[in-house]
Amino acid sequence: LPNTCLLVESEHAKVLLDCGYSAPPAVWRAVADPAELSAIYISHGHADHYFGIPALLGRMWEDGRTKPLTIFSQAYVLEYVRQALELGYKGLAARYKFPIEYRAVEAGRTEQFEGLALDFAASRHAAPNLAVRIKAGERAFCYSGDGMFTDETKALFAGADLVAHEAFSFEPSPVHADIEALARLARDGKIGKLAFVHVQRGVRRSPGRILEIVRASEGRLALPEPGERFEI
Repeated sequence: LPNTCLLVESEHAKVLLDCGYSAPPAVWRAVADPAELSAIYISHGHADHYFGIPALLGRMWEDGRTKPLTIFSQAYVLEYVRQALELGYKGLAARYKFPIEYRAVEAGRTEQFEGLALDFAASRHAAPNLAVRIKAGERAFCYSGDGMFTDETKALFAGADLVAHEAFSFEPSPVHADIEALARLARDGKIGKLAFVHVQRGVRRSPGRILEIVRASEGRLALPEPGERFEI
């Protein structure tokens, strides 16, 4: 909190999902070795999802990282990231000792990366946002980024062991997912477990209603605390 930032760990890779302005200290606590992080995925071009990248990569440079880093996102977001790195620390990116591969992703196209298969689908949000499905062997994890689910993201989530989905409020919105609709999706969408993330501050401060929904779900729903770990 207050930025959604998730770390996916597999046998061969560690992939960070989104990196807003408050995320770097949490990442540093979770990943002590600057070379451990294999890739970063940015779901869309809003500040609370990528403004932490200059600090994160600056620390990698300071700690002497040499291992290549891959950044996945939509083409327009990759350009935002390049600009943010230059604005954050002018000229520093040219001095990194680690190469950065910027890989543009698209809905409907699979990306292979260090034993992982990444697939994408568009949600309904104020900025173009792609949810991601990460599959390793028979296990699958999905992250929504921001926005209300669509037929395409529901198909992406189907059969996943765990889905972390933006759950902004109880109010229907054209650009955010509402909590009760997500609870129905978890019940009907063949999902192992759905975790509510990016929950609006007012709901977090008075969590009785959302916790009641979680408790009634018989384990299908979760409201994670910062730093909580799930194994699939």
